[in-house]
Amino acid sequence: MEKQFVDEKMQKYLRLMRLRRNFVFSVLVFPSVVIVVLMLARVDENYLSIYFPITMIPIILFLMFKLLANDICPWCKCGFFMNDLGSFVNGLSFIFRKQCSHCGKPEKLSKNEDEHDS
Repeated sequence: MEKQFVDEKMQKYLRLMRLRRNFVFSVLVFPSVVIVVLMLARVDENYLSIYFPITMIPIILFLMFKLLANDICPWCKCGFFMNDLGSFVNGLSFIFRKQCSHCGKPEKLSKNEDEHDS
């Protein structure tokens, strides 16, 4: 029973990591690639300066709200990425965070602990 409970929490954790990866990809990588392609295709500057931001802002907001709606730690039920003040602390901690900002789970197991558990 305990093993199944841990697996369920780990599945929720992996889903949260996938949401974060998709958000970072959609906000950082995708617009950069589109801008480079539009510049190489010599598209009119109006598309880069006006139309592209107008189309990207709703997409980024939707993805951000989706991430924040699912930003729940499977272990402590608090915000996984956000701290007590309601911020991401800084952008880099959001991108590279692998543990909850409140409870610090999942803990990393060293090789010695893995050998003792087996």
